[in-house]
Amino acid sequence: MLVLGFAFCYLAMTGLALAMSRQHKLVFSGAPSESRIRLLRMGAVFAMLLALALSIAQLGGEIGSVIWLCQLMLAGLLLVALLAWQTRWVLPLVGLLPLGGGVLALV
Repeated sequence: MLVLGFAFCYLAMTGLALAMSRQHKLVFSGAPSESRIRLLRMGAVFAMLLALALSIAQLGGEIGSVIWLCQLMLAGLLLVALLAWQTRWVLPLVGLLPLGGGVLALV
């Protein structure tokens, strides 16, 4: 479940980054529209809340929220590293991390 929570944290951080014009141009070669910006931000908030709920459900309220904050930080660091060095890996990880986390949660 923690891997799935990390995947949702990465998804949220990616959504927030792609809502900014500079990062959106890096990944998609064009500026985002206003509706896309709102959609990315709302999706990011939803993914953050889902990751928080997963962490709290598995570890309890106190340590779950701390682990969630650590996952957000690590997901942000991973995203920054990918945007700086391997921009083409940003979007595939958005799909692969939740898939891997879901498989691990089922096992």
